[in-house]
Amino acid sequence: MRDPKRILKKILSEGTDLTPFEQSGEPLDLLVETLREVNRIRKGRLWLIDQSGTDPALSPERFHRLLDFPEINYTEEADRNLDVVQHSLKETRQPDDPVSIAHLNTCLRELYKDLSGLNDLKKKEHSQLHLAPYMTGDLVDRVTSHVQQLRLLDWRGVGYLLTGWQARSIEKDFEALFPEARRAHPLRKNLNAIQLELGFYHRCLEINIKWAVTGLDLFGVLRQDMLSQTIDNLSELGNGLWNLVYNGAQLPTTLELAGIRFSDITTLFDTDQVPLTVV
Repeated sequence: MRDPKRILKKILSEGTDLTPFEQSGEPLDLLVETLREVNRIRKGRLWLIDQSGTDPALSPERFHRLLDFPEINYTEEADRNLDVVQHSLKETRQPDDPVSIAHLNTCLRELYKDLSGLNDLKKKEHSQLHLAPYMTGDLVDRVTSHVQQLRLLDWRGVGYLLTGWQARSIEKDFEALFPEARRAHPLRKNLNAIQLELGFYHRCLEINIKWAVTGLDLFGVLRQDMLSQTIDNLSELGNGLWNLVYNGAQLPTTLELAGIRFSDITTLFDTDQVPLTVV
């Protein structure tokens, strides 16, 4: 990089005194690249909010609610005897303590794991989802009820011969919910396929409820066919955080001078608290 000081002056807020940055002895070209990474992370956050509803900038209160899940609450480390010891974040932090980058990384890793598993399930067992472009979370139980009712009306030996009028009523209700899902109608003909789909949507509902505190709208993601892209952007955000921490080991003074603190992700995402120009 030919003139990192000039670029750094453009990135940081107007009037920032660069003297302490120069006196630190830390590589200014690496600082420039790291602050550019921060801007990419911010851009990735906005994409996730717009396309999936998920906001990685977790407040302390929202992060504390996620500690109900053991995979987020517990951390492990080896003691002097090389025995693995578990630590509970609930027992070591207050609900209003700042959320660190390490905490955020744990959450993103678990969210990525859940969504990747769902995407694998979709590819392997649900390559054709008739209702996905129209499904919402509150419709899952209603469709489940329709399927169960039709199963009960299918009398062994005579089918719907004596219950046809009831079956048609259920089908009309189902068709009113999904008028554009033509391949799913009539429901009696596609009952097995729709029942298989419902297993997938119930899993979606479980994940959506688990991560509701982040704002995740998984059914909205499915309606837009953006599951793979959401997973990719989560991965990019996680990689960006890892790069930030890795570079930060060489920039302990200058990142602090720029306003970025690994102990508080507010400094990472809040453009008012830490304004950075994209250069």
